[in-house]
Amino acid sequence: MSDSRKVRITLESVQDGSSHLHTYEGEWFRKEKSIFIRYSEPAVEGDPSAGEVRTLLKYRIGELSIVRRGVIESEQLFVQGLRRTGRYHSSMTSFELETDTNMLSMQVPDGKGGSTEAELLPTQLPFTLEWKYELHVGEQMSGRFHIRLHIQEELIS
Repeated sequence: MSDSRKVRITLESVQDGSSHLHTYEGEWFRKEKSIFIRYSEPAVEGDPSAGEVRTLLKYRIGELSIVRRGVIESEQLFVQGLRRTGRYHSSMTSFELETDTNMLSMQVPDGKGGSTEAELLPTQLPFTLEWKYELHVGEQMSGRFHIRLHIQEELIS
């Protein structure tokens, strides 16, 4: 299955106790042993003139990568129990970063996944990706994050 579906993405981000909720429209598709979620977001919330960032998430069992392209470019990799190197670049700054992932999971409603690795990925919507990590820039911890990404079929009105 590699056809894409329009989805509504609800992103809940908690950074050091401060919570933010965002909703985006995007698409979801599967290829072999991975699922992909693609959406665009404003570079600065509430300021469309600041430009946009195209985001692509790739999830396979045990690993999540996030690549952003646009006025902000970044790459992050999350593997539970491991620290992984990434990068961030904007017109103002550029630096390497590291993610130390404490938890990475996918919640699929009963009956919508299977028993083999490829089948463990969702075959239907909705589903939720959730991860917790510490972000390090240099040797300094920059923050603790808890992200919950809920993917559901886009309702056509």
